[in-house]
Amino acid sequence: MNLKDILVHIDNRPTSNSRLEIAIGLAVQQQSQLTGIYIIPHPHFVAHQHNAQELADAAKQRFKQASDAAGLSSEWICIDSHKSELNVPNAINLHAHYHDLLVISQTDEEAPDRVIPDNLPEKAVLGSGRPVLIVPYVGKFNSDYKRILMAWRGGPESSRALHDAMPILRKADQIKVISIQGREGDEAYQSHEADICKHMARYQLPLSCEKQLSGQLCVGDMLLNRCAEFSTDLLVMGATSQSRRGYQTLGETGRHLLKYMTAPVLMSH
Repeated sequence: MNLKDILVHIDNRPTSNSRLEIAIGLAVQQQSQLTGIYIIPHPHFVAHQHNAQELADAAKQRFKQASDAAGLSSEWICIDSHKSELNVPNAINLHAHYHDLLVISQTDEEAPDRVIPDNLPEKAVLGSGRPVLIVPYVGKFNSDYKRILMAWRGGPESSRALHDAMPILRKADQIKVISIQGREGDEAYQSHEADICKHMARYQLPLSCEKQLSGQLCVGDMLLNRCAEFSTDLLVMGATSQSRRGYQTLGETGRHLLKYMTAPVLMSH
């Protein structure tokens, strides 16, 4: 079954163009509807609120032109933060609940934006209840996802990511499944005889599988290295969470990938 309903965050940052291009490519591949969501910021965060609607209208026009040119069925959602009392992460997560997948951008820490919180990707992964495709803030990327790296560590997050990504995996030419045992060990790595590649092979996917020890590298850096070596179009991974100072955050590997990713990453929590 294909993805039928893809949601992409649209805003006025330069990253919006690459994000939309990736979302359109995926929607074409999956023959799905594409919905753009734009959030008009609260007046507290903008200097000239009277221009807010003009910016929203211009963003809608760009979205419609691009989706129409690709022959896609599309919808547009515009949320006024002041009227709705929803901030950007809450508005995006709310509407993501009603779609198959959410597309957003990695945060560019060198170009802070008062309107878009730095932790939007993390908030989306933890709160959307859907797989989230995060696009790096810099670079040009293939949107046909022919070479996919699947990070497997066992547990519900990995299982969720695998089955969330299955519509994309089924259209790949090469899939490399990698299990990495971290420096502190991973109980699921050696505690049973179950083989995820045996399960995936039943779908007749083009698989190769490997298990590695991270050694002196953290798991995140190991995955980044394998992405480069494999010329990865897409990294698929489950995102664990942890409690830090009373707040829920992503685990170490998820946070590392959000900061240093070099290819699009599909995360499920």
